[in-house]
Amino acid sequence: MHYPTRSPLPTLEDRIVAHLAKAPATRSQLCEALDTSRTNLGRALATLLDEGSVTPVRTNAPGRGRPTQLLTLNSSAAHCVGLNVTRTSCAGVMLSRSGAVLAAVHIVSPASPSLQLSLEQTCEALAASAARQGIDTSTVRAVGVGVPIPMGRNARLSSDAYPSVEELAALTRRWWSPAPVVDNTVRMAALAEAMWGAGADMSSFIYLRLSGGVGGCVVSDFRLVGGAGGLAGELGHMTVGANDSPCACGKRGCLETLASVPALCESAGVGDIAELRGAVLSGNARAREALDRAAEAVGYVLGSAALLINPRAIIVAGEVVDAFPSLRADITASMYKELLPVMEWDIDVVGASLGPLGAAQASAYIAAHPSEDEVPLPRYAEDAPTREVGSASSMRTRTDRGGRP
Repeated sequence: MHYPTRSPLPTLEDRIVAHLAKAPATRSQLCEALDTSRTNLGRALATLLDEGSVTPVRTNAPGRGRPTQLLTLNSSAAHCVGLNVTRTSCAGVMLSRSGAVLAAVHIVSPASPSLQLSLEQTCEALAASAARQGIDTSTVRAVGVGVPIPMGRNARLSSDAYPSVEELAALTRRWWSPAPVVDNTVRMAALAEAMWGAGADMSSFIYLRLSGGVGGCVVSDFRLVGGAGGLAGELGHMTVGANDSPCACGKRGCLETLASVPALCESAGVGDIAELRGAVLSGNARAREALDRAAEAVGYVLGSAALLINPRAIIVAGEVVDAFPSLRADITASMYKELLPVMEWDIDVVGASLGPLGAAQASAYIAAHPSEDEVPLPRYAEDAPTREVGSASSMRTRTDRGGRP
């Protein structure tokens, strides 16, 4: 449940892949370039050859003795798959062992009425894209899935409204044999921002997504933390003000009932986010009041959270933030009203810089690079390769279960 946000030291396999990405090489050349023994190199190469990431090629050089064997990267071999499903979009990526994106799909407003069907639609689209490009998917060693399930990894769902991990695994394994590692979409989006986006190199920040729901999570000391059961960061279900609106979670007065897209549209009397934006820009008082009330509530929740962990920044994302760029300033003003006035605070409220494909890549990264300092998981990717010391290939991308987007 706790994911490091800084890349660990590369394994020998990672170093071999990085070297072969530049040019093919012999075993002797690899030993010399990587300063490793023939024995260690042989073990690492066995893994790469077995998974199909590296391919041997015999040269036709004249001379006596056995022909020299060159090793080259298999550029058409997929190593891991990342999938991300939200209420408003789906994304999928297929990556090579070196981290190159071999195929990617992004589906806005999926036609499928359920999470499983949306995930199925994404799998079909990604598999079709890979097939058109001649990508070898038999080499896939890890699959990560981000889904909008508001539960911790180790918790049992108390409602039939959400599919089980086993049901999701049965679905993805129709295309790729490894059982998936599953986490929440918001956590995957936050991890992507921490590793390659707006939160890169930040030791701590709070991530908040205002979309079909309101979800959040926390990075502390360069770790995306999940708490005891993976529920850390459920900011969307903090109670705010005198609000008594019923929430889908079973409570009343949650932030999600004020600041999510459906809540805002209902309060403003409009059908969707585009109509809401038009109403606000035209000066509609009801729409403006709904947005102001949401900004005030979001700032209150973030201010309370900031008092607890004192983050370096707040990263806000989602359709609401995209539609109203000035909302960040309103949220900031509301947040600072909750902070101690006698202290000097330096907390930036910034927008996210990565989209759904970033979250999908984070799902792939988590599946392909299991963190060695985590408590052993009820893993859903038992076929994943054993690593020596962590991993950090140039892959631009990490998955379980947690808050809702």
